[in-house]
This record gives sequence, C-alpha cells and structure tokens, in this order.
Amino acid sequence: MFGPLQSDNNYKVIEKSMGQVVEDILGLKGELVFERITWCKQQDNSSCGICCLAVLEMLITDALWDDSIYKLVPYLRMRYLYKAIGFIDRMAVTAEVN
Repeated sequence: MFGPLQSDNNYKVIEKSMGQVVEDILGLKGELVFERITWCKQQDNSSCGICCLAVLEMLITDALWDDSIYKLVPYLRMRYLYKAIGFIDRMAVTAEVN
C-alpha cells in the first residue's frame, strides 16, 4: 500500500477502501494483507501520480529505490506521457477498425 505523502490518515482511507471494495469484488473478505511502502515520499505538491506509477513499476520489476530517483521526476513525467499517448493512439486505431 502506497500513499505518496505518507499520511496516516491517507493510509487508513486506503486500507478501508480496499477492504470495502476490492476484497468484496475478489471474494477475499479479510484475507488481504496490507504493507506500507515507506521508502518513497512525495517531495512536492504535483508528483503523486508519478510517484505511484514509479513505485508500482519498481514493485513489479523488483527494482530497488534510490533517493536519486527524486531528481528523475521530470523525466518520468515525459516517459509516462509518451506511454499514455502511445496507448491512446493504439486505442484510436482499434476503435477505427471496429
């Protein structure tokens, strides 16, 4: 579980929401275990989405966090923007074909 601002209140909301929605959808009531990600903390007011995407990517690839990654936020914004534009282009082509 990751909240970019590392706020206790945010974590409580995330855990409650996950418990009420995701556990019910998956039929895993009371079975999900939540672990806080504390090795990344949002350092400004505008990069929460980038932090969330970077943490998710690092968890999926078993990459290790390094504080120098904070300096890469502008690059990550462009990287994810490029990926999003590519995805939208593919969806547009698919919609035209159908």
